[in-house]
Amino acid sequence: MPGSALPPPSAGLAVFHVALGRGTQNYSCSAGVDPSTAPTALGATANLYNVTCMASACTSAPSSQHPLDQVPALALYANKQPPPEDATNLTPLGSGSVLSGHHYFTNATTPTFNLVQGDTNYGIFFSKKAFNVTAPPSAANGTDSSTPVPWLKLQVETPDAPLVIQEVDYRPNVKEIYRVNTAGGNAPKTCTGMPTAFEIQYAAEYWFYG
Repeated sequence: MPGSALPPPSAGLAVFHVALGRGTQNYSCSAGVDPSTAPTALGATANLYNVTCMASACTSAPSSQHPLDQVPALALYANKQPPPEDATNLTPLGSGSVLSGHHYFTNATTPTFNLVQGDTNYGIFFSKKAFNVTAPPSAANGTDSSTPVPWLKLQVETPDAPLVIQEVDYRPNVKEIYRVNTAGGNAPKTCTGMPTAFEIQYAAEYWFYG
């Protein structure tokens, strides 16, 4: 995983899965709100593509030479936003980007990762934000010049009712998820000229540790 100011994975955890997320960060500007008000974040939706094999190639490389470093920007600039049901591989990654699931928010505060796709099941994870840091200057802006969303460390949580995970989808060993190498996704600083609801295209790497 790329180096950052985020706390490292907890002792005893190892990489379980690495996914490339390609989707949107979602925002709102309430009708009648002061235009100088900042947009409200409404979570994100993204397709997740399995890049674990590509990530394994960088475990012995210096942190400045990770093969994945440029992948989120490539995914953002070379591909239109794919619909959730579209399992087409991403350009230019080809077979190195098999759809492995979806990222969405189950509620306003619960980033969810559903890594069940066809016959492949890496599990379903509910999480909460534990730490965040500003994306480094090297992180890519979006196609709309949006700045990159922060890098995050998420803590996997056992869901409370009414959220449930079926036993077949439960992976209790996975404890932490990192969002790194972000590209685009940040909203404008104010609601000036913005609609009541809007999306900003983004891409990022998600590293699952268990």
